[in-house]
Amino acid sequence: MNMRNRTLTTLLTALFFHPVFAQVAPTADEEKNMKSLAALPDSGWIVAGTLNINTTQTYLKNWAAGGNNSVNITGIINYTANYRKGKSAWDNVLNLAYGRNMISFDSPSIKTDDRIDFTSKYGRKASAYWFYTALLNFKTQFAAGYTSQPNGLPDYNKGQISNFMAPAYGLIALGMDYKPNNSFSAFIAPLTYRSTLVMDQKLADAGQFGVDPAKYDALGFKLSDGKKIRNEFGGYIRVNYTKDLMENVKFTTKLELFSNYLDRPQNVDINWENLLALKVNKFLNITITTQMIYDNDIIIVKSPEKVDELGNVTRANIGPGLQFREVAALGFTLNF
Repeated sequence: MNMRNRTLTTLLTALFFHPVFAQVAPTADEEKNMKSLAALPDSGWIVAGTLNINTTQTYLKNWAAGGNNSVNITGIINYTANYRKGKSAWDNVLNLAYGRNMISFDSPSIKTDDRIDFTSKYGRKASAYWFYTALLNFKTQFAAGYTSQPNGLPDYNKGQISNFMAPAYGLIALGMDYKPNNSFSAFIAPLTYRSTLVMDQKLADAGQFGVDPAKYDALGFKLSDGKKIRNEFGGYIRVNYTKDLMENVKFTTKLELFSNYLDRPQNVDINWENLLALKVNKFLNITITTQMIYDNDIIIVKSPEKVDELGNVTRANIGPGLQFREVAALGFTLNF
């Protein structure tokens, strides 16, 4: 183990064991937060769900500035099932989303959102704000994804770049969860196993999403299939924060960091999600969502190969990079 790996391991271990031995007497405000957190210590199961249908529509006729008619619709389901009894807390969250945009009836629709995200977290109270915690997370998508043409439509000729269970990410983490109040939590896990699954053989053969690619001989014949799973062991941090900025305006953010101890631990994977929700009335709301992802193992086509009129070729810019997504929508909300 090199010096960098030893340093990282030492820091994460210190973070893990620090809350057990370092106790500070709570202030009056902290006592208030503690009572809020423990208000329902034996409440059993509490379940809740939200269905959002967001849509935008554009119609143009004789519009001098130009443009396209379009219809976009996205469905989002958030479901929680939480259990409380004594010092134990078990939280389960399922987030589902799928959206498509149709520019015209003569063109294929475009996928605008697609995610399946399930998290289960069990905690046992260790002190005023700290919990011994185990976390399970699984992420994938519903449908196939394709590269985009210059006009924004999917390029089916180049084949799929993702699919259901390609990729899929599974994560199991053991650590400590810091929850000083109902708005903030920081989960620190120095012991984390993460797997990347690529169950589409063509994508696995290409080595997409960091799995080992297929091997070929000099004539191009495949000698062995690409691996469909990649295993990692490292450290994981997950921070959640929710704040009511003003009446009917709520901000939520989630930051996830992962470092693989076994391979280039300095390349930290980042997932940062933000949601700003403005409640219009009981059923209508406006949401603005952003997400940023950086994973050194995900290869992105930042710009395609181009050939100009003289036959000069500009090579494609391919490699890891920052992924960014932003969605603003007016939608219908149903709580259940």
